[in-house]
Amino acid sequence: MIDPVTAIAGATKAFTMVKAMVEAGRSAEDTMMQIGKWYGHASDVMYAEKKARNVNPFKRVVFSGSVQQEAMQAFAAKKKMEAQQKELLSIIGMVYGKEGLQEFRDMRKQIAKERADTIYRQQEAKEQMLAGLLILLSIAIVVGTAIFIASG
Repeated sequence: MIDPVTAIAGATKAFTMVKAMVEAGRSAEDTMMQIGKWYGHASDVMYAEKKARNVNPFKRVVFSGSVQQEAMQAFAAKKKMEAQQKELLSIIGMVYGKEGLQEFRDMRKQIAKERADTIYRQQEAKEQMLAGLLILLSIAIVVGTAIFIASG
């Protein structure tokens, strides 16, 4: 899974840079590049929050304390990202106006969809493969133990 701690740190750094660039009067294009970096990290944070909500039953039983902690961290990170996003959208609206803000939102939706289709599906496929291997290993151990007991 994408490390939410690293993602939130990257998003916070990018957000701080955007604010500094706006205060320093940097060009809109430079600032938008930094906002793009923020959205990349924020997307990872939101994905981690989604994954924390949809924990598989095996992990919920075996790592219950860890699951609760992970969910709380993901929730706090999500709320931080939402507050930062609201401020960034305000900045974009001031620089490009209402039409520019709508165009940005449309582009962001398209990019988010493409990102979900590639990066996150690959991550989910890896996790499913690992879960499958763990199930096969567990079955092999149970069958091996049963054969050992039956032959002894």
